[in-house]
Amino acid sequence: MSFRRILPAQFCMLLLAVLAMRLGFPLIMIVPLTGMLMVALFIPWAEIRFLMTGVLGLCTLIWTVMTVMRIELRMAYEQPFIRLAAILGGVALFNAWATWLVWSSRKACAEEQAETRTATPLAQ
Repeated sequence: MSFRRILPAQFCMLLLAVLAMRLGFPLIMIVPLTGMLMVALFIPWAEIRFLMTGVLGLCTLIWTVMTVMRIELRMAYEQPFIRLAAILGGVALFNAWATWLVWSSRKACAEEQAETRTATPLAQ
């Protein structure tokens, strides 16, 4: 498993923690949860990767909803919103990309485990 596939996902977890702090969630809840999610990405089991893909997909959905809500708010107050849309849209796309990386690494990890099982000779 390549560390380069996990790094964007961990950055997405940190972005989610920042969003949670911005929304007013207490820091005492955010730090341990973010730490546990980041550590879970290092576990090479395909089941954990599947769960983390779901978490990152949910993060993408959260960022997309947040983007739409913020743009509607800016439009209601007749403030400029193009730059906000570009930034938050980029964050949502980055989360989607990280989700895809973890998803493809999950399949690669499962293939490696299958090859390892078939390549090891049976003990006699």
